[in-house]
Amino acid sequence: MPEQHADAAADHGLTRREREVAALIAQGLTNREIAARLVVAQRTAEGHVENILSKLGFTSRAQVGGWLAGQRPAPRG
Repeated sequence: MPEQHADAAADHGLTRREREVAALIAQGLTNREIAARLVVAQRTAEGHVENILSKLGFTSRAQVGGWLAGQRPAPRG
């Protein structure tokens, strides 16, 4: 995950693992795919997703992706 995303997520109380999961959510991965990628149980991945949504005050995975996209610096030029 790019450093600016990690910094922005850290400001919202997300753990390092939650920041990693948030980046995978933004890529459109399902809980099952996130679990496989991180080599954890699907329920563990689900717990991370629930914590992320709660900490950020979101109700959908799409909001996480949009929030991370909004953290990118504006293109120069």
